[in-house]
Amino acid sequence: MTQQELDALAAAVRDAPGLDGKRDLDVVAGLDAGIDGDDGALVGLGDAARDGEQLVVCGEAIAPSFLAADPFAAGAAAVVTNVSDVRAMGGRPLAIVDMLVSPDRAHAERVLGGLRWASQLLGVPVVGGHTTIGHAAALSASCTGIVRAPLRAAAARPGDVLLAAFALEGRYANDTSFFFSSLRDRPAQALGSDGDALVEVAEAGLCHAARDVSMPGAAGSLLQLVEVAGCGAVLDVERLPRPGGVPLERWLLTFPSFGFLLAAPAERVGEACAAFTRRGLACAPCGAFEAGGVLRLASGELTADVWNLAHEPLTRLTAT
Repeated sequence: MTQQELDALAAAVRDAPGLDGKRDLDVVAGLDAGIDGDDGALVGLGDAARDGEQLVVCGEAIAPSFLAADPFAAGAAAVVTNVSDVRAMGGRPLAIVDMLVSPDRAHAERVLGGLRWASQLLGVPVVGGHTTIGHAAALSASCTGIVRAPLRAAAARPGDVLLAAFALEGRYANDTSFFFSSLRDRPAQALGSDGDALVEVAEAGLCHAARDVSMPGAAGSLLQLVEVAGCGAVLDVERLPRPGGVPLERWLLTFPSFGFLLAAPAERVGEACAAFTRRGLACAPCGAFEAGGVLRLASGELTADVWNLAHEPLTRLTAT
């Protein structure tokens, strides 16, 4: 890869619509809650806790353009994003509720069909919600879970190794989609248990920070992670696990149904990767966390700056 090509990748990450949509997340900064990044919070269970359990509460809104283009896939994505948020914190998802506004019954049925299908595959029930018919389409959902050893994005620190884990069996809905779903291609028996790899690395102390790869793609999601952690990172794009035949730029901007970034101590990298690979998932070291607030892409000896958080914050969400 040439320097010009690497610079073009960095520019594509900076200009990605999925990343631009994260700029207004500082609206939650004034909430009196344990926000971990922008995705979820831990809530103490008090006397109801068992073995140090905490409750995970998270929520996601689906992009209106995605909801309009593919209602069924948007419904499935509402499940995937919430389950991933719980898993990224080292948790076990319990249940989902959805909030849907649809222009008509046919649209609502397609969305709810996607929710139902994905929840059955992942083994996390949709237990209720609210639906309104006759208005412009909108969809959001929330999920609860239980965690014993939380993975917090804020816990990443300079010197940690960056790991990336993905399910590489999958497909895009069409030539322009950036949602890569493994729900039709992973073995059915694996889909519900793949996320247990996150629980394993958390409870065994193999990793201490994680974030799911969401709408901004791998590099954009890493930027959100380091902003919360107050550090920087370098992502080696040549070592990032990637499905065969998918161009690197598209993969960097992809929202996968199973994708996570993790921070691991150097001496635990092999054990952490094994928690994923023995389940048939891809996981590899592909960079490092650094001091400072700069996210860089690397290819061999070449590097390109993506973002300097000291000069331009993204979400303004930081560890509390």
